[in-house]
Amino acid sequence: MTKRSLLLTVSLCALLAVSAFSRAEALGQARANHLNDLAQARANAQNGEEFVILGEGDNAFLGLSLQQRTATPQGAVLILHDQGHNPDWPVLLQQARTYLPDVGWNTLSIALPLVGGYATDAETTLNRIALALQRLNQDGQFNLVILGYGEGAYWGARYLSERLQPDQEIGYGLMMVNAKTIEPDLPDLIGSLNIAILDWVSDDDPAALSAADNRRAAARRNQLERFTQIRDPGQASFYNQATPNRTTRRLWGWLRTRMAGREGEVRTVEE
Repeated sequence: MTKRSLLLTVSLCALLAVSAFSRAEALGQARANHLNDLAQARANAQNGEEFVILGEGDNAFLGLSLQQRTATPQGAVLILHDQGHNPDWPVLLQQARTYLPDVGWNTLSIALPLVGGYATDAETTLNRIALALQRLNQDGQFNLVILGYGEGAYWGARYLSERLQPDQEIGYGLMMVNAKTIEPDLPDLIGSLNIAILDWVSDDDPAALSAADNRRAAARRNQLERFTQIRDPGQASFYNQATPNRTTRRLWGWLRTRMAGREGEVRTVEE
């Protein structure tokens, strides 16, 4: 190996190490801020927002719950945020979390668990989703939709693929927002689900669009008639925004047409 090659190799290794450290540092900081963010949000809570503690001991975690505010309740939406985000993350889904109760949907928002810095542990994550769905069942909610953003979209799909029983399918739906492209098995998970699915994509990165094509192809191969993919310019939403933006309206529109509340025989969630 020449001296120049050696220097380039060392430089590349150093760059990768810095990138990995930066990511771990950023997610670690997000995790460190998690409880402070929630404590501040709790102090400013409005509109009947409830802070719930799910799980026990070292596995306990916080969720943000809002009850629907209409005479025609529709069901409940479990919101799974991206990795490193807290349940009240102020971008994109924060508006949906607070607006959907105005159109008949309870919302429960939780964060993905972070294990070992920024890795997500599968069993811990799936059990956390199960506990959140159980809580919604206990609140009398059986028409349930998982709304996942980024990494949360992947884990929502994986939970439903691995743990949903065939006789529960009538009561579940999945909404994915900018699903992470790094999960190679996501198209197969989508193809295994016989439920209403929304795959909403605003990321115009070539890798994201290619991954979206793969998910749509998997749905077609498996003849998923209730799969819908929408490619739309993204609109960030922040606290105290007066009216729902286009993104929130598209999510609500899909819920209204595909998952409107109805009566049916259901089973509760089991871990």
